[in-house]
Amino acid sequence: MKKVIYLFIIFYFSSCVNSGTEKNLYYGKKENKCEIHRVLKKDIPIGDSISVLTNYIQYVKEDDLLLFYNQYDNSIYAFNYEQGTLNKSIQLRKEGNNGVGEIQGFSYVNRDSIFVYNYEMFTLFLVNSSATVLWKKRLPMDEISEKGFLPAYPWLQTNCPMVYWNNKLILGGFGATESEKESSSNLPVTTIYEFQKDTVLLANNYPSQYQQYNWGGAFFRMPYFDVNKDNGTILVSFPQDHNLYVYSLYEFIQKKYYAGCNQIKQINAYDQKKGEIIDQERAYKWYLNTPSYRNIHYDPYRKLYYRLACLPANETLKKKYTIGIRPIILIVMDEYLRYLGECVLPDNIELRYTNSFVTKDGLNIQVLTDNEDLMTFYQFEVNIHE
Repeated sequence: MKKVIYLFIIFYFSSCVNSGTEKNLYYGKKENKCEIHRVLKKDIPIGDSISVLTNYIQYVKEDDLLLFYNQYDNSIYAFNYEQGTLNKSIQLRKEGNNGVGEIQGFSYVNRDSIFVYNYEMFTLFLVNSSATVLWKKRLPMDEISEKGFLPAYPWLQTNCPMVYWNNKLILGGFGATESEKESSSNLPVTTIYEFQKDTVLLANNYPSQYQQYNWGGAFFRMPYFDVNKDNGTILVSFPQDHNLYVYSLYEFIQKKYYAGCNQIKQINAYDQKKGEIIDQERAYKWYLNTPSYRNIHYDPYRKLYYRLACLPANETLKKKYTIGIRPIILIVMDEYLRYLGECVLPDNIELRYTNSFVTKDGLNIQVLTDNEDLMTFYQFEVNIHE
C-alpha cells in the first residue's frame, strides 16, 4: 500500500512539473533548406552624440533612411543608410507649446509627418522635421480600462515599433504581471489607433499557456511584432509560443501558423504559481537558461518572414560578451508562412539582435564593437535550397 501511495505521489508531482511546459509538436521533424551568409558590414559614423545602445531605430525603405532615437538629447537622427551620412537631426523639445516630453519611440512617414509617443503620458504627437507639434492626442484607453479588463498599454522599442498604415498607428505592448485575473480575452497586446476618428481597436490576446502558467512576469512576457504592409497583416511573436499569430487589418481576424525552431523541444514555465511574488533575479536566471522566441520581420524584397529564437545561455559566450550570451537562431518562412529552415547566427560577434531590420541587401543586425563612435550592422543573406 505504501508503495502505491509513493508511486502516486511521484506521478502527481511529475504531472505538475510537466503541465508547465509548452511543447514543440514538430521538434526535429522539419527539413532545413536554409543557409545564412554575411554579405556586408555597415559602419555609420555617429560620433559621441548618439548612443550605440539606442533602443529605437526605424528603417524607411522608400528613402533609404535609418533613423535613431537618442534619449540623451531627445533627438531623432536620420542617416542615409547606403552612404552612411547624416541627413538630418530633429531635436524634440520637452516643454512649451512644442513640447513632447521625453519620447519612447516614433514612426517616420515623411518630413512633414513624424509620429512620436510619450509613454509616461500615453500621448501621441504629430510633429514635422522642424520639431513643430501639429497635434497631440492622448490614447483614448482610460474608459477601456474597466474593472477586470487589462489592456497592455503600448511600450515601444525597435522590435516592438509604432507602425503607420492606412491612416492608422499600430503599437504593441505587454502584460508585465502574472495576474490570476488574466483570461483569453482581457489582455490584448496590440493597439490599433485610428487617429482621425480618435478611436482604438485592441487585438491579439496572449495564447492560453499565459493564462495557465507563470512565465516570470515583467519583460519576459514581451511580445514582438511586425506589419506586412503589402497584405495588411500584423505578425505577433510571443516569446513562449512556437507559433506565430497573424491578424488581418481588413478582416479583423487572427490566424495561427507554426513558426517554431527545430532545435527547441519545449519551453518550461517558471516554477511558481500566478499571484505569488516573483524574485526577479531568480526569474532572470531562469529566463537566460530557457529557450524563447524574439523578433519577427517581413522581408518585402524576397517575400520571406524571419523569426529569431534564443537557445539557453552558453557559458562560453557568457564569459566572452556582456550582452550576446545566448546562441541565436534565425527561422525562415515563405510568403505563405510555411517553414523553410533555420540558421545559427555567428557567435564570434556580439549581436544586439533587438536592433534588426530588413533592407534590399538582407537582414541587418546591430553588432557591438569597441568603437562607440560607429553604429555597426552586419547584413545577412539567406540562401534557400530547393
